[in-house]
Amino acid sequence: CSLHLATHKTPQVGDYVLSPDVVVERKALPDLFASLGSGRLYHQAESMTKGYKTPLLLIEFDGDKAFCLTGPSEVADCLDSRSPQARLVLLLLHFPKLRLLWSRSQHATGELFLALKRNQEEPEAAAAALVGLPAAAAAGAGADADTAAAAAAAAGGDSG
Repeated sequence: CSLHLATHKTPQVGDYVLSPDVVVERKALPDLFASLGSGRLYHQAESMTKGYKTPLLLIEFDGDKAFCLTGPSEVADCLDSRSPQARLVLLLLHFPKLRLLWSRSQHATGELFLALKRNQEEPEAAAAALVGLPAAAAAGAGADADTAAAAAAAAGGDSG
């Protein structure tokens, strides 16, 4: 069971492609806050929801530390629409297909991925690499792959 596409072609969308239908964007808490603040996570969620049936946002935190998005002294700040909590809620409301997962460690994330992959098809690296590319670029990349496949088949036919 492959947990990440181990290929020279990396996915344009998401951090992990678990199946042809399931993509995961993994965020540690500091990256989550930065991505919410910059708007980058909005664009990542948009790409995932366009390209996959089941887009997942995995928030990974340190299980050895107390977990919270807000400290007790910052509760009033949660009401501000610019707070990470409000932005996360708005993200989930704007992308209803996006599912939120939590994990307390990399080990727990691995176990979660194995459970999510159970009874799922393996993703095709070439197809995952094309998700999120503009249509013209994806068509060109597909044509390059077709040309390479045809050349390989012809070379195999000539030698046999």
